Amino acid sequence: MSPGDFTLVALPDTQCYTAVIGGGKPEMFVAQAEWIVSNRVSRNIAFVTTEGDISNDGNKTTAQWERATNALYRLENPERTGLPDGIPYSAVVGNHDTYNGGTVKFNQYFGTSHFAGRRYYGGHYSTNNDSHYDFFSAGGQDFIVLSLTMAAGSDSNLLSWANSVLQANAGRSAIVVTHSLLNPVPWPTPASWTKEGPAIYESLTNNANLFLMLCGHRHGEGRRHEALGNGRWLDVVLADYQSYMNGGNGFMRLMEFSLANRSIRVKTFSPWTGQWATNSASCFTLAWPQAGTP
Repeated sequence: MSPGDFTLVALPDTQCYTAVIGGGKPEMFVAQAEWIVSNRVSRNIAFVTTEGDISNDGNKTTAQWERATNALYRLENPERTGLPDGIPYSAVVGNHDTYNGGTVKFNQYFGTSHFAGRRYYGGHYSTNNDSHYDFFSAGGQDFIVLSLTMAAGSDSNLLSWANSVLQANAGRSAIVVTHSLLNPVPWPTPASWTKEGPAIYESLTNNANLFLMLCGHRHGEGRRHEALGNGRWLDVVLADYQSYMNGGNGFMRLMEFSLANRSIRVKTFSPWTGQWATNSASCFTLAWPQAGTP
């Protein structure tokens, strides 16, 4: 990577790994986390986010959350990561994480008390961590990652809060992550919105610092490229590999930001198999016109 380049890692739906279904194994999730820790310096990994459905059965099975923490908590180790707060990361709520009684287990293991005091943790909506935001800086630029719970599009109060957070952090380039936004379709066909997508899009795109949205949920890949006027555009990107062999086979997204080239190179890789996906839906480049400015 060139000097100043950095990487954001997105971990699509991990439910098959934590629930040990569809051929998925917890070791695949661990392999992802271990690769991130081992490659933090060489790839300048600045932030990691899940994309929802960490678990498959929500509150029903504690073991699924213990398997998730066995993977994700590895990112927090100061000695191994060389960072006092570990690698900044966000755990995102998917619909499966709400099954069998809401987000009690999610907040037990990834709640506000767990992230409080970490310098990258910005804050949360209401009384839990279902929707929250984080900060990171890389390539000489400051970012905010706003993570919204499943079905955020149907909660006008939540969207009002989300909009206020982006406005209050207008000096930071903004990324929104939420479980459901797009349906899969091969590019260059623009992916259609899920029922949750339009309200989120319409509520937040008035913020000039917003340039990227990420999601999972629908099985497959897809994206939208939205022109917003005044030289702005927004890319919305879907990745969900749970319908692949072995519940995803450990595939994850690497998003390599290049300030000099004003681009984001998107790659798909499995630390479990060592394979790179080379098809055009899994490996592509996004223009980043707002590079260097929010």
